[in-house]
Amino acid sequence: MRLTGRVIAVTRGEKAGGDPLAARLRALGAAVLEVPSIALAPPADPAPLDAALRGLGDFAWVAFASANAVTRTLERARALGVALPASHPRLACVGPATAEALAAGWRAPDLVPEDHRGEALAAALGPLARGARILVPRAEDGRPELVDGLARAGAQVVAPVAYRTVPAPPEALAPLADALGRAAVHAIAFASPSAVRSVVTAIGAARLAEVPLAAIGPTTAAALGEAGLRAAIVPARSTAGDLAEAIAERIG
Repeated sequence: MRLTGRVIAVTRGEKAGGDPLAARLRALGAAVLEVPSIALAPPADPAPLDAALRGLGDFAWVAFASANAVTRTLERARALGVALPASHPRLACVGPATAEALAAGWRAPDLVPEDHRGEALAAALGPLARGARILVPRAEDGRPELVDGLARAGAQVVAPVAYRTVPAPPEALAPLADALGRAAVHAIAFASPSAVRSVVTAIGAARLAEVPLAAIGPTTAAALGEAGLRAAIVPARSTAGDLAEAIAERIG
């Protein structure tokens, strides 16, 4: 197995049923240090999301920029007793992981861009969205490219907060700091900009620069760049499996 003898730190939030990135890394032979760096919290004010969900039939499209947005939106719809229609509105999402969450919880999306970024989703959906009402459930601190791009294309965008990301306390990241101090980590994997910010705040960029850093996609890589760090590993496709394979190819 290509990662036997390698220790990879995974900085994702806790996931129900286990983390597919950690699972794939273990299948490749790695020892995985799981250090959840963020947690998800409900919006401070759920009323805008609740109103949008109760009026779901008024939207032409629902667009999702993350699997977390899918999960939190569908959980809230079920809590409200809102039925998820079989064919309307149409569904769009940013990439394979989001599409998988959407297919599992509602139905397969109608649109997934080849380039798995918010800008690309806005560009692909824009020609279909002019004059239409588009629901974009989002993270409170989410990047604006999808919402802004759809608005520029002439869509009537409704973008309620579906969840907040909350940084883990510094003590939760102590195992990673300790492993870095012992030179016991061969790479650190990041799957979101919020995870990057949480880890940088707790540990410091200088410590992180000591090992190869892996980012699940361009947006996360850009967050590393904003912190003065470089993503040495970025897969061609923004999925957990592709990230694990890219790590194996780089350091295996």
